[in-house]
Amino acid sequence: MHAHPLEARIAHVEGAFNQVNERLGSIERRLDGIDVRFNWLTGIVVGTWITTILTILLHH
Repeated sequence: MHAHPLEARIAHVEGAFNQVNERLGSIERRLDGIDVRFNWLTGIVVGTWITTILTILLHH
């Protein structure tokens, strides 16, 4: 078995791992952005519900 083909294969596998790592990193950044928007939306909905309930309960 020759060392050169083995080194080439290892380099190819390392390159593939680097690509997967970059892609997973970009997906993680996108999900972080979605998570922030989801938290804002949840806060707005809960705030609206609380305001509506208080308006109904405290209406004279």
